[in-house]
Amino acid sequence: MMLILNSLLLSIRVMLRMVVPVLVISLASIVVWTVLGILTLGMASYVSEPITTAFFTLFGIRTALELKGDKRHTDYRAMALYSVMYGLFCAAVPTILALVVNLSAIAFAMWQVGEPFSWTAIQDAAKSTQVAFAFITVGSSLIVMSIVLAAFYAAMAVPVASAAHSAGHRAPSHAFFNGFGRSFVPLFCVFFVSIFLQLYFGFFTALYALMPILVSLVSILTTQSLPNFDLEIILRGVAASGALLWLYSWLWSIAAVAFLKSQDTDTEQRAQTPEAEPAKDIRALRKSRERPF
Repeated sequence: MMLILNSLLLSIRVMLRMVVPVLVISLASIVVWTVLGILTLGMASYVSEPITTAFFTLFGIRTALELKGDKRHTDYRAMALYSVMYGLFCAAVPTILALVVNLSAIAFAMWQVGEPFSWTAIQDAAKSTQVAFAFITVGSSLIVMSIVLAAFYAAMAVPVASAAHSAGHRAPSHAFFNGFGRSFVPLFCVFFVSIFLQLYFGFFTALYALMPILVSLVSILTTQSLPNFDLEIILRGVAASGALLWLYSWLWSIAAVAFLKSQDTDTEQRAQTPEAEPAKDIRALRKSRERPF
């Protein structure tokens, strides 16, 4: 509980620090991935989203660690490398998990409606059976997938935070899965709730912030003028995007706090481990045995 509370207090400071970096990184990523997309004939678009998301995550966690006392300068080359590694990994594993969950949901739905494990049987079934099959499949897959994704991200939160720590200048490097599963219960609770909050705030951010920006760009290119938006729409866009940024700041903060907690635990364990006795001098031991009784 203290982990969640500490991360909530830290998230406000992280959000305020990340306003400008989010804008700068967003613009820079558009330029970089556009150029790479041209050079790779569009192949870069397949990996642009997970790598960019990982870079945002590492930068956000790095900001949280800095606010907690880590004053090392950021090594952006190391951060870019970790973004590729963790971005691709955190994109591949959920894709595989989603495939397993969806296949399991289909099998579960077939069992529930009493149909044999055959796609042809579902197509030939009555309309009511098909509706029940679709409802059970979608419902069960959404519930299970939410739990699976929250568990995966909770287990990987400390390893990703370890990578963000290693991205500091002259910071010690950590193993890829360093701290895997640490502080799992509070992290799982936060990530599980965040999945639904991301959908909520993301929808309104797209509706009231991204859509007006897109309409404005189209209007400037076509009519060389800005459209008139109501003040209410602008305020809703600012509120929705600010809430979404706070949500991500909370995730970055709790990952950083969980990492620092794991470091403190490791330090305490090393301090409590008794030191090994100094090795005895072999020659002195041999001479003592040679002495007469």
